[in-house]
Amino acid sequence: MVIKVFILKLIGKWKLLRTKSISRKIFLGSNVQFFGLKNIIIKDNCTIGENSLFTINNRKNNDIQLTIGSSVYIGRDNFITVGKSVYISDYCIFGNNCSLICADKIFDNPLVPYAVSGIGLEKSIFVGTNSWFGNNVSVIGNVKIGHGSIVGANTLVTKDIPPFSMVVGNPAKVIKTFNFESNKWEKEVSTSNSIYLDEQEYLKYIKANSGDAPLAHYSASSQLGHL
Repeated sequence: MVIKVFILKLIGKWKLLRTKSISRKIFLGSNVQFFGLKNIIIKDNCTIGENSLFTINNRKNNDIQLTIGSSVYIGRDNFITVGKSVYISDYCIFGNNCSLICADKIFDNPLVPYAVSGIGLEKSIFVGTNSWFGNNVSVIGNVKIGHGSIVGANTLVTKDIPPFSMVVGNPAKVIKTFNFESNKWEKEVSTSNSIYLDEQEYLKYIKANSGDAPLAHYSASSQLGHL
């Protein structure tokens, strides 16, 4: 059994190295697992924490269903299960134990074991540029999170979040919005006059002023030891 597990790990690493859509310029912690490598894109300068799991539920085609943009940090014990698609834009940060879930278990008939009842593949999750997730955040369903947003620890997101919002709670509630005139997070402020509501303009500004964001490899893997 030990030999079989060792061989399977070697095969898995070989498949990962052969997958051209996953950049070689990334850092993976130990025990990161992908189901559906051919359906995944991971761009440069990403860090993915140990014990994270990424599952493509429809592996019958070659369509890209999970995209992780450049300079993304994903902490330890994260979980993504893809229905139709999950798109994580550049410069996003995820704390530990976060979940993105847009694949539904079909439970129409309790006389059928749920283990074999099938999975709904119609929903998508989109995470905008430079979004920050605290620990234990869950995003469930058909959801778009606007760019520049902050999602507080232990928050449950089931509905769309506008750009430049700070949200907390179960369910998530917007508590502040960024005011580009005062350069502060404030209550009941509109960002409608900001040019950065255009996500491409926002991304262009961040790239021009920040380049590749430094990502914390040490916090993503116990293999790197103590500091």
